[in-house]
Amino acid sequence: MNTERHNRVHIMLNAKHTPYIYAAVHIVDGRIDNQWWEKPYVLSKRRADGSEVVYGTVTRTLQKILSQMDRLTRFSSEARAKLDAAGLASLTQDHSILPDAPVATEILDEQEDLIEEVLLQVSMNLRILSEIFPSQLSQGKVAVYDYDGQDVANIELRRIADLLAHNRYIVVKNHYVVDLISDERFLANQAQIGLKISVPEYLDETLKIVEAITVKDLVTKLWGAIKNLSASSNIKDIIFVTQNLYTLGGSVVGTGVQISEGPLKTILDRVAQREVEGVLSRSAMLKGAKVAMAFSTPRFYLEPDLDRKQIRVQMQVNGQQRSLVMDYEEFFRDVLAASGERTLLPTSGNLPWWQTVT
Repeated sequence: MNTERHNRVHIMLNAKHTPYIYAAVHIVDGRIDNQWWEKPYVLSKRRADGSEVVYGTVTRTLQKILSQMDRLTRFSSEARAKLDAAGLASLTQDHSILPDAPVATEILDEQEDLIEEVLLQVSMNLRILSEIFPSQLSQGKVAVYDYDGQDVANIELRRIADLLAHNRYIVVKNHYVVDLISDERFLANQAQIGLKISVPEYLDETLKIVEAITVKDLVTKLWGAIKNLSASSNIKDIIFVTQNLYTLGGSVVGTGVQISEGPLKTILDRVAQREVEGVLSRSAMLKGAKVAMAFSTPRFYLEPDLDRKQIRVQMQVNGQQRSLVMDYEEFFRDVLAASGERTLLPTSGNLPWWQTVT
């Protein structure tokens, strides 16, 4: 009788349904006859420009937030062009007061509708981030102003996101959100009509949060998740680890990142040695040969045997597929040493200017 116990999770990929890549999870938990397939899910999509969108990742959530900022930036550029065309170009860059003109009224109407859409999208993704990084999100706060413009309270971004998601009443007036009320709550603990927050302040704090989330933050989250992961874990935890580990490689390489230690250096050193041995004589090697290396963004995968807790590093070097399997703790220590303080998703840091009226 076979009494061997198994703790294995296999991720099988299927790229036949372009532009989508599907993944299916095969689990063996305990006895060999206790195994099954989960239903396939969409791992990623290859876009027309060649980029790959990987769903359910922290990076994807950050990208969604920044894409909403981009919508406002584009609107600002288009509004400036309309104002210039109408001869209303005497506006300052930081605070723009519009005259009473039809084109100005049209711009304000469009801006207010767009702000409401953007805020709802941003808030949804901020709520996701707050579930993954609660301590980071708790630090972001903005002022709450009363009807007369007096600063009466501070409110966390997460709470604003909750109010926006469950709002029963909301008014966007110029660049303020006025009377944001959910089914039970107001913007401040002392309920009153006329409370408001500044949209630029809200988005500025949001941008600070996005810029503050580092490779270390994600690695810390993945380290703890993998430590506790087993074949009996919830499928959503398995997918979270799989997706975010897969995209982590894009955050640990790039301009300014030194490949002076860790898994990438190990692979490149091995390939370099083979390249040198294959094309140069021993005398040339002793003189100190230089070898050019062209490598792809690395991809990281969880090895199936969860009792061993190992990470596989895979990338192309000079057109050849190369891989390295490491203990997960050693792997994460190396990643932290090389890229821990790197921002997970660099931003431009620019917010749009706002149209308002007196």
